Amino acid sequence: RYGDGEVLIDDTLRDLEEEFGDRVVRIHRNALVMMDHLEGLARGPCGRYQVRMRGVEERLDVSRRHVSGLRRLIQTL
Repeated sequence: RYGDGEVLIDDTLRDLEEEFGDRVVRIHRNALVMMDHLEGLARGPCGRYQVRMRGVEERLDVSRRHVSGLRRLIQTL
């Protein structure tokens, strides 16, 4: 997803992680976020953590497995 919509691609997330390296962070088994669009982390209405991204209103769920690492990463930004 991005400010103007979303793009569907055939590559696996693992392939994208290898291609983009430190420029992406995995937030869920089904989602990656570009580091330069990462804005923050907040609890959603259901109590789950969600990531805020610049230029995108929709928030994406962060898996419990990735919350602590993402929180540490955001503190360094």
